[in-house]
Amino acid sequence: MREIVNERVSVLASFNYGPKGIVVVLPHVMKWQGRRYSLGKMGLYHPERRGTKRVHIFSFSCDDTSFRVELDPDTLEWTLVEVHYG
Repeated sequence: MREIVNERVSVLASFNYGPKGIVVVLPHVMKWQGRRYSLGKMGLYHPERRGTKRVHIFSFSCDDTSFRVELDPDTLEWTLVEVHYG
């Protein structure tokens, strides 16, 4: 089942230098609705332009639940966009 959420969440992430000096963002833990989710398997990552704004989109899973979150690099705010159960 798919649920559209669009809520701000707290994410613990690491920022490291990758190849060619590009900063790599890796989410580890997400807090949503009072629960902590250890972010296991990383799925898709891609940046996206929305007008003049750039957003970083991450997909990952925790057990049987998959999440799609977006990072706004200007404000460093994380938004949980979608949850897939099962």
